[in-house]
Amino acid sequence: MRRAFNMSIPAVHTRKKRVIVLDTETTGALPWDRIVTLGAVRLEGDELDRQSLYLIFDPRRDSHPAAIQSHGYDDWMTRFQDLFSDLAPRIHAWLSWADEIVMHGCIFDMQYLQRELCQASVAELTQPTFCTMERAVELWGRESADLDECLKRIGKSRIYRIHGALEDAYLTAALYLHQIGSKRPIARVNSWSPPKNLKPHPPRPPGKLPRRTEKKRLGTIEDAHLILSQGPARASGLLIET
Repeated sequence: MRRAFNMSIPAVHTRKKRVIVLDTETTGALPWDRIVTLGAVRLEGDELDRQSLYLIFDPRRDSHPAAIQSHGYDDWMTRFQDLFSDLAPRIHAWLSWADEIVMHGCIFDMQYLQRELCQASVAELTQPTFCTMERAVELWGRESADLDECLKRIGKSRIYRIHGALEDAYLTAALYLHQIGSKRPIARVNSWSPPKNLKPHPPRPPGKLPRRTEKKRLGTIEDAHLILSQGPARASGLLIET
């Protein structure tokens, strides 16, 4: 008796593409500068995920005056923040969720992020990247590649003059969705919470700041986990969880 072939299509388990859109603010634009803040949002397909990341660090060096004008954090208050190296393993784990990482100015952000991970003895990120700035040059020319100019083209804008890393990541996500042809709107956020791990600091002393003193790293990875897993905060309807 001849056996019939089973022509049924085998089950294929699929899921939506996971994308993390991130932005960094740094002490400057030179090779030896460091990350001050990191902001990131998650997309599944073209839907904004409820989780995001917003952290501030002690870069262990002073920011260039132009950088302070951009990110808004002076050299005194950053001295009292966490070291990137303390949170690096958890940051790497959080970012590893993504199939692709999106940035506006990919080369700039990734060189600082990969170096911070390397200095913390954490593996580099290996996901492919997508640069919304490079795509903007292809679409609209180099004169329109600045993030603010790109946002004007899609009817978006910043709330604040200061460049918040989380706000910029959120707006870059809107730009990315526009560039890939998604029609799904991203709601405007009217206020933003500060970095989740922001620590209080004493009043700034008068005159020139004293030299930086050595800072001890957190004792365990569990300490870092506590910082990255505190309860959710809301920013005008956008649930921000770290």
